[in-house]
Amino acid sequence: MQNAAARIHSFVIMTNSSNRPLGVPSGLMQESFDSSSTPASTEGPMVDRVGRFVCEKNLLGGNDRVLCMVSGGADSVAMLRLLHALSNSRSPEFPNGFQLGICHINYGRRGDASNLDDAFVRALGDELGIPVHSLRAPVEDRSNFQAWARDFRYLAAQNLCRWQGYSRIAVGHNRDDRVETFIYRLISYSGRRSLVVMPPRRSRVIRPILFLTSREVRRYCADSGFAWREDESNESLDYARNQIRQLVVPRLAEIRPDFRERVSDTLSLLEDEDEVLQSVTDDAWQSAFTAHEGQDCLKASELSRMPRATARLVIRRWLSGSGLQIRISRRLLDSIMSLCAVSSGTRSLSLAEDLQVERQYDRLLLIMAGSYGSSAGSLEPVELPVPGKAVFGSYGLEAVAQPSWEMYSTGPDQVIISGDSLNESLTVRAWQPGDRFAPLGFQGNKSIQDLFTDEKVPRGERAGIPIVTDGDAIVWVCGLRVADAFRVTAASERLVGLRVSRRSD
Repeated sequence: MQNAAARIHSFVIMTNSSNRPLGVPSGLMQESFDSSSTPASTEGPMVDRVGRFVCEKNLLGGNDRVLCMVSGGADSVAMLRLLHALSNSRSPEFPNGFQLGICHINYGRRGDASNLDDAFVRALGDELGIPVHSLRAPVEDRSNFQAWARDFRYLAAQNLCRWQGYSRIAVGHNRDDRVETFIYRLISYSGRRSLVVMPPRRSRVIRPILFLTSREVRRYCADSGFAWREDESNESLDYARNQIRQLVVPRLAEIRPDFRERVSDTLSLLEDEDEVLQSVTDDAWQSAFTAHEGQDCLKASELSRMPRATARLVIRRWLSGSGLQIRISRRLLDSIMSLCAVSSGTRSLSLAEDLQVERQYDRLLLIMAGSYGSSAGSLEPVELPVPGKAVFGSYGLEAVAQPSWEMYSTGPDQVIISGDSLNESLTVRAWQPGDRFAPLGFQGNKSIQDLFTDEKVPRGERAGIPIVTDGDAIVWVCGLRVADAFRVTAASERLVGLRVSRRSD
């Protein structure tokens, strides 16, 4: 989506159109009413209903600037006109009204019809005195164009909120849209969260006419004399959503005429329950979340102690917040939970060709292919003069002659060694398979690979850990162990201090 964001920036056109209202070209729907003589009895009650819904669901405040997504269809036109009327009603809830803007996306896939949609929306903005932000989308040949178009549309709206100061994004979904989406999600995804579709408000996005049916919306526009545009692609059975609308919904209505009300009731219950689950997830997240080198991680041990349903909610939040396109299924969640049951070491689970979840001891991390930065030996060795400094990968090292440090001040990142037999410069390199040395405090030799395992060093970090050597002899595995051959004794005449630190850049 980064390329799309760049394109949005270059395609956005701010205009308060000077085009006068159009006539009724092909594709424009309008009853034979003069919109200037709209009966108050038609519009007034509907505005009141929208006002009550907006207040009940806390969708808007008096200081909000609302960006209305307007395609030109009946739903978006009705939403815009109702919000415009509500803003001008000076109701007790909105004594000063609120500001509106219009965003229209021209995808250009329907030729002249797309351009007429654009012109219609511009004229509508001019009629109502509302600024129009018209965007022409880039030409894209996508296998799932509708999904791409939805992502592009919402990204464009979010960018306009940042650039133009809008605080809300209003979309014209109605109750039938919600029911159809529920059915599609029911047969396409698993888990209750996938069924909490099109809530009245989610973050900046609001749905002010969600309580209306499609028939009510069109009746309102027709009775009020408001024109709208028809998109013939809404009738095409090439799209799954259209198949549900035209084939599945009528059959369900035959079986159970009030099924839409039953689905709406279920969605309302799921919304209420979702607030409770959100609180449960917040508490569990606090105990499971950790950070490692700027990356959000989860504690496997904490997840393994949670009820299975709670752990799934935490993992789902973690994956959803990663910014990566991950299809979250029950099978995936359970596979990640199985990683948490592993008691030690490093285990991984492939999510996609270039992405995996990895358990590194008690941490769950998301790893992109190649994100380890280097494999063993790929970092070039560097010289560390004594005294002097060196940079190795993401580490800075320093050798100090006759350090003033007390022996008790030494630790994982600062050590004192005997320099009686050292050369004038040391070498810093990455570990190599087969590297062995005799660590201080151990009996006999030990492979560095085994040392990494014993010290629970994540596999992805091992290649970058500096190994200080004197010729072929390993002096210090930075942050872990000094070689016994370089320990300080009573006979040591020359002392050398070694320091290592992460580079701030």
